[in-house]
Amino acid sequence: MLLPEDAIFARIASPNNLRYAATIPAGIAQCANAHDVSAAILWAREFGVPLVARSGGHSYGGYSTTTGLMIDVSNLNAMRYDPSTGIATLGGGARNGHVYTGLRPHHVAITHGRCYNVGIAGLTLGGGVGFNMRARGVTCDQLIATEIVTADGRIHAVSAKQGHELFWASRGAGGGNFGINTSFSFQTFPIDRLTVYDLTWTHRPDEVFAALLHALDAAPDTLGCKVSIVAPTAAQRASGKGLTIALLGQLRGTPGALADILQPVYRIAHPAGKIRETDYWTGQDLLSEEGAPEFFHEPSRFFNEPIADATIALILNQMRRWPGTTKAATFKLFQTGGAMNSMTTGATAFVHRKSSWLSSVGLEWHAHDSSADVQRNLAWQQAFYAAYSPAASGGAYQNFIDPSLADWQRAYHGSNLPRLEALKARVDPERVFRFPEAIPSR
Repeated sequence: MLLPEDAIFARIASPNNLRYAATIPAGIAQCANAHDVSAAILWAREFGVPLVARSGGHSYGGYSTTTGLMIDVSNLNAMRYDPSTGIATLGGGARNGHVYTGLRPHHVAITHGRCYNVGIAGLTLGGGVGFNMRARGVTCDQLIATEIVTADGRIHAVSAKQGHELFWASRGAGGGNFGINTSFSFQTFPIDRLTVYDLTWTHRPDEVFAALLHALDAAPDTLGCKVSIVAPTAAQRASGKGLTIALLGQLRGTPGALADILQPVYRIAHPAGKIRETDYWTGQDLLSEEGAPEFFHEPSRFFNEPIADATIALILNQMRRWPGTTKAATFKLFQTGGAMNSMTTGATAFVHRKSSWLSSVGLEWHAHDSSADVQRNLAWQQAFYAAYSPAASGGAYQNFIDPSLADWQRAYHGSNLPRLEALKARVDPERVFRFPEAIPSR
């Protein structure tokens, strides 16, 4: 058990979203196995201490922080791989970086994220978006078994073969709702060479953004990408800088095939940046980032249809109205569809099976930004979100969890909500696992 006076306590307790760093746990249980997790849950229940699980600590809403007991599973990060089946089993504390290191020698992959330090537990439990999702499905689609410790301290091994409700819920309901998952087994897939790209346009951004979305709507499922509109800071605006359009991602194909897809955009303006054909894991090294702790807020919405020209114009206009922090504002679009839409909405707890794009409005600031400036920017962000949300009817992404979201129950879970509420009532009737946007009991 770590206590606040211990030397490493502050480092372990600090969340990725520094907005919530002032919430300090009374203690941290550093667990080495599922039995340690069980003992920590039962101790917290006996003494009436609130608890949370901590793996990567990347909860957008700060829900992996607490003033009670933090149950830290980050030491459960080992991976084993069975070459006869292609099944990889990772501990509940493994992060994307462990996935990279563990799967690279075997020339296989799963749908993983770009940030090395994001926990595989949170990624999987909320669905799991990544550049492989259009070709292979979201991360939870590759999950075949998991070990979970429930509120009564029992350790459950559940799998696809059993058809257990806890397994169904572990595929997309979101972390921290039904227990603490201590291992995950995935069916991996073989990898190919890729073309990876990191491109930016600063000339004619309105035309480029519209043409880019229309071109990508026609792209094959072997392409995975993120499109961003980056607003200039006040200092950059003063020097004449405008909006930047960025495209990041991968294509299972050649640079020539990528050029064919982007030809309508190239006719408007040529980008700066890099395009490289490479082996899969070297490509991921080029696409990935550390994901250092920062102050941020980022609401999301799924588009179930291609984005209309009127909505494109609204988005660009709103980005130009950014009041400005000393850091960044970015409108992001992750292309979805393809294999992730091949399942029905009730096949897994991840309900978002009809989308074409996942959007978010990202706002970042520094500690030295004034409270008034931060509040003015948050007001802009909420107004922007409210303005375009009617055109984005697909709900919100539970892994971009948003404490300010009013309709979060339906937005995150849609038609799966009643089934999740019933399961919550059965396995956690006393709501041991609770946070402001935890699944309620039915």
